[in-house]
Amino acid sequence: MIRFKVTPVVGLPQFTGWSQVAESTSSVNTRLICVFAISGKHAGNVGRDVSDKISDFYFYDIEQLHEFVNDLIEFVQDNDCKIYLSSALINGDKSIFVTYGGSVFLKRKEKVGKILFSKDEIKIVKGSYTENDVFVLTTYQASQFLNEIEQKFIKGFDVDIIITSVVPGLHAQADSSLSAIVFINQAKSLEKISDNENWEKEPSIQASIDFDDQDEGLQANENNSFIIEKENDIKLLSSDYLFKIIMIIKGLINYLVILIKYLPNLIKKINLSKIKVFFKSLKKIRLKDLFNGKISLRDDSGRNKSLFKFLIIGLIFIVFLTTIVIFTNGRRKDKERIQNLLIPIEERILIAKQNINDDPISSRDITLGVINSLEKLKAENLKSSSVSLIDNKLAETTTFYDEISGKVELDELPIFYDLRLVRSDYIASNLDVSNEKISILDSEKKQVVVLDALTKKVSVRDFAKFEQVKDLSINANTVYVLTDGIKSFDLEEGSEIKEVKVLGDSNRNALYIDAYDRFVYVFSPDKRNIYRYSKESEGYSDPVGWMKSETGLKYDEVLSMAIDGDIWLTNSSGQIKKFASGKEESFEIRGLSNQFLNGIKIYTNDDLDNLYILDANNKRIVILSKSGDFIREIKSVSLATVSSIAVSKSSNKIYAVSGSIIFEIDANE
Repeated sequence: MIRFKVTPVVGLPQFTGWSQVAESTSSVNTRLICVFAISGKHAGNVGRDVSDKISDFYFYDIEQLHEFVNDLIEFVQDNDCKIYLSSALINGDKSIFVTYGGSVFLKRKEKVGKILFSKDEIKIVKGSYTENDVFVLTTYQASQFLNEIEQKFIKGFDVDIIITSVVPGLHAQADSSLSAIVFINQAKSLEKISDNENWEKEPSIQASIDFDDQDEGLQANENNSFIIEKENDIKLLSSDYLFKIIMIIKGLINYLVILIKYLPNLIKKINLSKIKVFFKSLKKIRLKDLFNGKISLRDDSGRNKSLFKFLIIGLIFIVFLTTIVIFTNGRRKDKERIQNLLIPIEERILIAKQNINDDPISSRDITLGVINSLEKLKAENLKSSSVSLIDNKLAETTTFYDEISGKVELDELPIFYDLRLVRSDYIASNLDVSNEKISILDSEKKQVVVLDALTKKVSVRDFAKFEQVKDLSINANTVYVLTDGIKSFDLEEGSEIKEVKVLGDSNRNALYIDAYDRFVYVFSPDKRNIYRYSKESEGYSDPVGWMKSETGLKYDEVLSMAIDGDIWLTNSSGQIKKFASGKEESFEIRGLSNQFLNGIKIYTNDDLDNLYILDANNKRIVILSKSGDFIREIKSVSLATVSSIAVSKSSNKIYAVSGSIIFEIDANE
């Protein structure tokens, strides 16, 4: 029989926020465990009603479970509140997991990750259990801790240590009332219980669930189910040995009370001859006789001197107390030793905290070094009675590092606009933004859509009469399009398409276009140069080769270009190249733990303080300062298919396009 322990971590309740873990048992073989949070007026009262409903729930099929969750949602909404919920229903070796504003996280052997998430809809997954799996259910507000939990699992931390590290961070939230987590993992195997030992046990879960009648609207997965039992359901009574120890201690205390009571009379009666008899008799004492009360000392006249029995017990009790004092003193000294070892480590943490604003990269490096030192210190003191001090400091430092690491993991990104509203088969290849106007290019359809980010109003410019349309760029209020030559139009609706430069050798096979100040630049790999056109009173000048010398640049590997006065290029090897006045300048990335290894794209302009790097292969956007310092990493599965990004300084938003979908990301995430 496999047994599990269920460990809840619940936020601090408030008047408008309340969270709880509740459970129902339909039969000895069927359980439902729910972690949920209630938001709204009188959240605690509504939450307790929800807890009662869960406790009274009786399961018989998956459709009824889906209906039950719907009823909970409606009940909470009728009371002007909102519910966030993750549930696990267990029956035999099968299980069902449900989320509504919550997450389900799985650790299976060496693999860790989220398997179910929802915000405003019910999602259901089912499957089978694999031995030694660890499962984590969270409310939506507690999902932010999953990245920390995942990293600790990857580093090899056990569940108890992870729970210890999560609790301070969860309770440190400004409002933790809606944050709740429940950890489910296999309990340690128990030794075989003999028939004469007094144990109370839960029956193992053996029944099966009919999964065949599943609604089409429910999501299914046959690989992720678990068996769950509460650790507290197994109650271990005192064994015979423990019972005997307790009785011995109790007896010693009683004898001491009697000894103190009769001690004055005892002292009066003691003489040297009796003491000699006493010490001779000590050699004959057996421990079992002592505690059975069978010790009796006799003098030459044969009279019973049982009063000496109390003296013996008193001496033994003194030894017992001395042992306790020595043990306690040893623990105290061990605690002081560990505290002294932690002093220089705490000083390093203090330095990291003091420098976080001035030099965040050094602070991160110092904190990582502290974590390594604490892990080594723990390994060297595993047998110490005060190793928990190291564990607590390690959990605290790891939480601090997660806060300053600059790494943010988001779920599916919010959709800002669906270009299929403009044209059902619109597939974007590039975009740019200026003055809250987003220009999106579909190279195949040869169209440019201009989207007002504030009103969502759109206008379409058609370039179908040209042979090809490759790239676009916005400078101030003008959109430049690299097509058969270079064309432009103003962002105002109804403006006409103008000729900037006719098709020529400089732009015939150019791939990328960008604009800065009064200049337009095109990147031409076949000419192995970047050409610049200057805007003059009578139009644009003839092209001038901007690269001043042989740079060794592999033009055929360049994937993107951005200009802010300097020119930034990225290539398929994950390199970022910086050029100033036509010559390459040194650029080194500092503080990025996972370096770029393959194709990346760059975005910046003269209004932006930072560089924004799209690393779609690793599902992330990395923000760097223009001196190369790592600032932030935003990670999401939605970024895996993104082809281009643009950043608006006025709204502080990153726009990312994937096919016909434009995502919106807060640049400060």
